[in-house]
Amino acid sequence: MSRRGRRTLGVPTFPMPISGRFMPAIILIVLGLGLLMYKTLTQEVRHEQDLAAREGTLTNYSFKKTPEGEPDYGIWLKEFSERFELLSGQEATFDTTAFKAALKPGDRVRVEYSTREDMLETGGTRKLYGLSAPAKNLTFFSGKDIVAQVNSGGITYAIYGLLAAGIALYIWQLVRLKRQREEYED
Repeated sequence: MSRRGRRTLGVPTFPMPISGRFMPAIILIVLGLGLLMYKTLTQEVRHEQDLAAREGTLTNYSFKKTPEGEPDYGIWLKEFSERFELLSGQEATFDTTAFKAALKPGDRVRVEYSTREDMLETGGTRKLYGLSAPAKNLTFFSGKDIVAQVNSGGITYAIYGLLAAGIALYIWQLVRLKRQREEYED
């Protein structure tokens, strides 16, 4: 008995079975896509082009710790009404003694900050992605390096790993299903 051919509407179709056999692969792909959506929606700075660089006059700085022991580093510039604060992981690598020795209030500094930050949401503070003193030829940290660090974290590797594992598992299940059908037909 001959097998009846598949009917198509002129467009080649690819079988996309969804069953218990394919469920682990589908779950891995959905988790990878969910993490991708989470990262896309919550990440403030995706590229170096999202940063604005401006110069200003240093009026004050503060390198203190909160009562809970967390570092609370910030600087104020004459041209800006808001406070610039270092990112949470950046305080550990920032050399405060070198900053205090090199710069005094009244010196010109160049800051890089996100253009996507909502000032009402942050309560008058901006995250500092780059800090330098061009007149003294000093760079404490650059926005390009910080954006690269933020974008290459564990969550990025998890996204790629989950998607790759899910797609590989799905293809393996398709090949296995095809082999079982061929064995059954023989």
